[in-house]
Amino acid sequence: METLLKHKSNILTLIIAVFIGGGLWSFFQDIEKTILYIFAGCSAILIIGFLFLNLKWYYLLLIALIPISVDAGFIGGAKLSFPSEGMLTLMLPVLFLFNKGYRQAVFQVMKHPITVLLIADLLIELLSALLSSHVDVSLKRIVIRFIFIAGFFVMVGLIQKKKEIEKPWLFYTFGLIPVMYFTLMNHAYHSFDPRVVFNICRPYFNDHTVYGACLAFIVPFLTIVVFSPKLFRLNKAKHGMLLLLYIFVLASEVLALSRAAILSLVVAFCFYLLLRYKVKFKVIVMALMVVLGSGVALQNSIYEYIKENDAVSNDGEIVNHFSSVTNVQSDASNLERINRWICAYRMFEERPILGYGPGTYQFEYNQFQTVANKTYISTNAGNRGNAHSEYLTYLSETGIIGFIIFVLTVFTSIYYGMENHYHLKDVYLRAINLGVLLGLVTFYFHGIFNSFIDQSKMAFLYFTALGTIVWLNQYRERQ
Repeated sequence: METLLKHKSNILTLIIAVFIGGGLWSFFQDIEKTILYIFAGCSAILIIGFLFLNLKWYYLLLIALIPISVDAGFIGGAKLSFPSEGMLTLMLPVLFLFNKGYRQAVFQVMKHPITVLLIADLLIELLSALLSSHVDVSLKRIVIRFIFIAGFFVMVGLIQKKKEIEKPWLFYTFGLIPVMYFTLMNHAYHSFDPRVVFNICRPYFNDHTVYGACLAFIVPFLTIVVFSPKLFRLNKAKHGMLLLLYIFVLASEVLALSRAAILSLVVAFCFYLLLRYKVKFKVIVMALMVVLGSGVALQNSIYEYIKENDAVSNDGEIVNHFSSVTNVQSDASNLERINRWICAYRMFEERPILGYGPGTYQFEYNQFQTVANKTYISTNAGNRGNAHSEYLTYLSETGIIGFIIFVLTVFTSIYYGMENHYHLKDVYLRAINLGVLLGLVTFYFHGIFNSFIDQSKMAFLYFTALGTIVWLNQYRERQ
């Protein structure tokens, strides 16, 4: 009797579990569905318990689940990337209402110019949404952007110990392992045929370009970790495991066959060389302006030079796939991208100040297509991608004001990232900053050719990178 009293809570829990299991079985009359719902219920209880009792591990679990999350239908026709976006949406009200540290982090990051630009971006998007051609679509897009900023950017401000700053990046990389394995097996099943690469990573990533862009973002950080084992206090076992993971990531990047992602890594390496020689920010900006000006002035000569390239990206040859990047005569992928760019610019000409509203490009660009610019992969349904450029998406959807704010965010984040690199005395934090800054460079370059900022798999990397630069900058000022 005494033993029963001692374990009465365990016995009561067991009785309740038996009743719940029996009720589910009697309702479904299917053992598989019963087990599935019991597993889902236990997982939900465990996740909610983590949220209230151990926020750090809840958030790290959320991050690890981002790469393997898949789109699922939600209220009102909206889609959530489940379970990561569901966990993120569940977490934010709890943080705002019950977590004093989170509210303090909000006030702390509000002092930084990058935060000011992100808030300005949200306000302009809201104003644009109120005048949007599809108000409901635009408002949903703003809610998603706010969730990403509050859930990824601000969350970095909760970090208290500097050794914790590396964990979000490592956990995201760990979460990529199942996706990389799944994609590799799909490649092997199709005998590594380049022509099937476009959808090889579904349902986890929409296509190979966003997959390659996310891999490219983490490559600089992972490179620094692997080649600085003492700095990151890695024993031989951990270093060996991370080295294998690093090789797996590089192989997956190559197999993704994303031309822009590979080029973005080359650009990031060139930027790293500039940092090595301590080139100042204003010199880089001036050089960039000269390059852009020269490109505009010599555009006819450049076109005459590249029009001789007849390599195409979908003929099954890997060499042609990468060399086709300058083929603007017969490569359908390149020609369709140019078609989308032209449509985006024409939309900007039609509504130059505030654009058509966030998220509206896919519904509006069709009316700006011409027969001369269409390709065999063009569509009138608005169901195949976007403007294929972060910059032109801003220009067409939020007008010149939103575009300027985004460009300012690009240069401001690079400026503060360079300030951290040149002035941080802590070697470990400087290494973290370098990995994050080079990751941002890959994103900003890739943004010329594609637009992924509103997908959670890339949004985590982008906004967490901005949050990390802000955290390191404020840490440096406090020191």
